[in-house]
Amino acid sequence: MQNQEAKQHDRGGWLWVSAGILSALIVVQGAGLIDTPAQAEMSSESGAYTIMSTDGGNEELLFVVDSGQEALMVYKSDRNHGTQLLEREDLAALFARARARAFGTP
Repeated sequence: MQNQEAKQHDRGGWLWVSAGILSALIVVQGAGLIDTPAQAEMSSESGAYTIMSTDGGNEELLFVVDSGQEALMVYKSDRNHGTQLLEREDLAALFARARARAFGTP
């Protein structure tokens, strides 16, 4: 009987420790002490074009949305090869695929 009570007491102690750690994390996150910066370094809009650049690890990535042609282009830029087009997507087709995946059809 005493052995069983000791085990329950040990579990209760660990639950209080866990609760304390979770509370501390909530306070730290809520106070903004741990900030995660946005990854977009620059974004701009001009006419039908919206652009955003971001760090892609070894190269910079440039996302361009052409609202006139409804297209998304992704470029990479590195010191050795300059700027290259990685991908061009039709936005209507891209959103249609995303809707189909959201509703369970491939």
